[in-house]
Amino acid sequence: MKKIILVAVVFVFLTAAVGTVFAGGFDEYGYNYGARLFNGWYGYYDKDIAGGTDDAWLVMKWSKDWTPMGDEPVGAWCTNHFSWYSNDYDEDTWYGWETRLAWTDPSITPNAKYYMTEFLKIMKVSDKPEAWEEYLEGGAYDAEWGHYDDGVPKYVVFQDVVEVYQISEDGSYTLIATYDLATTSPKGLGRPIF
Repeated sequence: MKKIILVAVVFVFLTAAVGTVFAGGFDEYGYNYGARLFNGWYGYYDKDIAGGTDDAWLVMKWSKDWTPMGDEPVGAWCTNHFSWYSNDYDEDTWYGWETRLAWTDPSITPNAKYYMTEFLKIMKVSDKPEAWEEYLEGGAYDAEWGHYDDGVPKYVVFQDVVEVYQISEDGSYTLIATYDLATTSPKGLGRPIF
């Protein structure tokens, strides 16, 4: 009888201690912290549903040491995959990002000419000005989430690919353009880039 009670107590304790991890699933915003994944409207990533969908879908995946919207350790990374619809993909309007169409239901395709996706890799980096200059020359850019005292950004976007799909009258999608905005190597994840 003591073994059954002990097992039951341990099970209840473990369930309470890690309930959100084992419970799984996504919360109302689109976060699944156990899977280190966000899958939802871009406008919900900051947990402000009242702000609206922001007309784009966002899928994020992050490393074990990344805390969403926290101060990350060097080497922590996050990927962002945005999707939106537009009738314009001019470079001057950020390939349609500023001209995206109203989209509030993921099961309904807006009446659009283009479907756009953007994939980013972001990493917290160490303070090495020479390495930052090398990556800057290769197309990496400042994620604008803070800087070290010498001006080196703390977070760097080191891969950024935009794909543009034309939507046919029959509803099919055809890839018509790809823009590799940051060509810096290495593009792998899991280790600091500098």
